[in-house]
Amino acid sequence: MSLVLGLEVTTRVVRGAFLRTALRGSEMEQYAEAPLPYSADSGLEADVLQTAIAQVLAEGVRPPDRIIASLNGEAASLRLIDLPAGVEKKAGEVLPGELGSVLPFDIDDAIVDYQVVDRSESTIQLMAVAAPRRNVAERLEELRSAGVDPSELAVGAAAFDGLGALLGESLQDKTVIVIDVGPENTDFAALTHGRCTFARTLSGGMDLVESGRRAQLGAALQRTLASYRAQRAEEPSMVLLSGETAPMESARSWLTEQLGIACGVAPLPAAPGADEETRPKFAKAAALASRAISRRKQLNLRQGEFASAAAAGELRKHARLIAVCFAAVILAFGVSLLARYRVARAEQERLTGTLAEVSKDLLGEETRSALHAREILTAGPRIDDPLPRFDAYDVLEAISESIPADIQHDTRRLLIEIDDDGDNGRFEIQGTVGSIAERDRLVDDLQAHACFAEAEKGSISNAVGDRKDYKLVVKVDCEEAVARPKKKER
Repeated sequence: MSLVLGLEVTTRVVRGAFLRTALRGSEMEQYAEAPLPYSADSGLEADVLQTAIAQVLAEGVRPPDRIIASLNGEAASLRLIDLPAGVEKKAGEVLPGELGSVLPFDIDDAIVDYQVVDRSESTIQLMAVAAPRRNVAERLEELRSAGVDPSELAVGAAAFDGLGALLGESLQDKTVIVIDVGPENTDFAALTHGRCTFARTLSGGMDLVESGRRAQLGAALQRTLASYRAQRAEEPSMVLLSGETAPMESARSWLTEQLGIACGVAPLPAAPGADEETRPKFAKAAALASRAISRRKQLNLRQGEFASAAAAGELRKHARLIAVCFAAVILAFGVSLLARYRVARAEQERLTGTLAEVSKDLLGEETRSALHAREILTAGPRIDDPLPRFDAYDVLEAISESIPADIQHDTRRLLIEIDDDGDNGRFEIQGTVGSIAERDRLVDDLQAHACFAEAEKGSISNAVGDRKDYKLVVKVDCEEAVARPKKKER
């Protein structure tokens, strides 16, 4: 559980909003304010500011874990910048070049930051801030001299971006304008779906109202609203008044007349230190505190040499807890890895057993190696072929191959008998050749075949012309058939 203080410091008053945050949500714990003597020199007196801030801190139930403050908007430049979508990851490198030509000060001596406002397939729109290092250093030194060192430094009207995280659903699907009339300037911010999409700080505030130049402030607000409409398409549905004038019904009515939009106040959560009427004065302080619960990147001037040392201090403070959490993550990862290994090992053993059974049944040899099984399969089956090893078609093919090509042979009768296993049998052939010598050559070639065991020469007689009719009976025996070299090459 953490306690965050949103600290608003003006030349007339210091306001604070204490927000208690936890994993399951947040709760506004306390509102507090302390007036400052209003004079031209009061802002330079560190002891006066220190007393006021100490008075605000004393209202909290305990010292805050974090303090979030802001820089006056007139001390920085806020602009909307459109960039190609492809450079979003390098926006920090591109922005100085985009801002350098439009700033009234040297960009090399400025703190630059940005937050994404809108994006499309081809472009992104950024809200960029550039503040001279001198202004940031002076603000931080002023606060340190008063006894506080903020972990974040928001800027001008963009500080109201935190209201989106605090008010949640009440700002969803809406575009509202937040106006805070300060002692010497006025903040103008537009929130769309709770996200700040436009921010500007105008010169002049209560000083114009008190000097009778209210019309001048009204004209400046109207020009700013016109500028917003020129850059953003969302039409605001209402105005929320913040700051010292927020409780005044006359001020809200005047704004409605000037801008043509109904004016109300931000529905801040109830907490001790402010009643329903005075609570709207704390809108900026509450928005600053609520930056701690926002998950979006927001403008923060504590960059580079101004980066907060509080973050590193918090890390060192909780180093033991971080180490324990890291060890727990590593242990959980190791347990998960071991569990996955065991599951994979069991699956491998199951598949290996299945491979052994299948290889023994189908390949005739048991193996537990997929590579070995592939080699056996490629080499050919090692099981008994259920088909005959040497059938009548094989006999016919062997006879055809055994007849010499230079002999004119006429087959008149062929009888083939083979047993079921294809091991034994006989065939009888009657044919016509040119001479007895050709018949003998045919017999020799048939006996050269591995499955033709014996040849019984039958009678031979004269045929037409000088040709000879012959009869031949050959025994088939393939029981021990092996390839034997033939007596002559064909």
